[in-house]
Amino acid sequence: MSDQVFLPGSTIGILGSGQLARMMSQAAMPLGFKVVAWSGGADSSSVDREVDLVIDGSYDDEAAKAKFLEMVDVVTVETEKLPPALLQDISSKVELRPNAKAVEITGNRELERGFLESIGAAQTEFRVVDTPEELETAFHQLEGNCVAKTATDGYDGKGQWRLKTAEDLEACKSDWNGDCRLVVEGFVPFVMECSVVVARNVAGEVKAFPLVENIHRHHVLDVSILPGRVDESVAECAKLLSQNVVQGLDYVGILAVELFVLESGEVLVNEIAPRPHNSGHATNDGCVTSQFEQHVRAICGLPLGDPRPHGTTVMLNLLSDIWKSDQDAFSNPEISRLNTAKWHFYEKQWKAGRRKLGHVNFVAPTLDEALAESEKLRAILFAD
Repeated sequence: MSDQVFLPGSTIGILGSGQLARMMSQAAMPLGFKVVAWSGGADSSSVDREVDLVIDGSYDDEAAKAKFLEMVDVVTVETEKLPPALLQDISSKVELRPNAKAVEITGNRELERGFLESIGAAQTEFRVVDTPEELETAFHQLEGNCVAKTATDGYDGKGQWRLKTAEDLEACKSDWNGDCRLVVEGFVPFVMECSVVVARNVAGEVKAFPLVENIHRHHVLDVSILPGRVDESVAECAKLLSQNVVQGLDYVGILAVELFVLESGEVLVNEIAPRPHNSGHATNDGCVTSQFEQHVRAICGLPLGDPRPHGTTVMLNLLSDIWKSDQDAFSNPEISRLNTAKWHFYEKQWKAGRRKLGHVNFVAPTLDEALAESEKLRAILFAD
């Protein structure tokens, strides 16, 4: 990877066409950059109105790849679920930021755990297993209290099994059936899940946003609070961990480090995401520079922006089990009267389940004020 700087007028290529690509583009265009998104054959409704061009076609479509590479100056990603061979090929022809190896590592739990081990980052004990017999051995070695996760493709609670009993173990064996490699992690009795979103540019400049406290519902992020409610020593430990990770990966761009805080105050790395992150959406309105602008600055080789918070921000995810239509926001008088809400809709089609359709930020001088405003919306959304 070179230290080349890309100035306004350059074209950023994004592998992916979801809401993260949408918000990257929304941040890039005011800075004078053009944006081309390659959908990989996925739904592109989120970016259709937000980018200069969407290239359809799967990631093994050579014509689509040639068209994409012909148009872009620097390439980035909105997902880690990309074929390693594609990333290697793209990086041989154009600047890819973050680098292909970093994306591959963070898209595979086995590689990710090995990387964290190599840099001495605090994490839970784990085992990698291929067979039901190895799974049973790992279960007992981890004192019958663990979480089994597919090495690839699992997210938002998918591809995961919580193992506490012999019955849980047998059910996991049956569901999994040895079809893929598993990473079995010792269960961590955490008191808080949090994350640090950190940026690094090609000059090696590193800046971290304040620690974000994350609250999940049915294994999907529900609420984020920025800055999180932790002691300063915990926040500093989390920041140092995130900086260690971003340096260890020789990373350029925005990286999210998801963490567990234990009762003792110890902080452990849970997962890494090589892209802007759902928990960083609070920065859209809550910080001087958003995570998306910071990502654009980093990958283009510009100086990083100021990540300081304006106050406290509470972010609520708008998931499809509680959010049916963007039009409902302002046709509902109760919702439309929430005049401190900062809305971010993704223009995605509704689907059953818990699809992320948008988010809303409440920014206030104090935590109590931001929480009070957010609770007004939660009371409406969960009234039924």
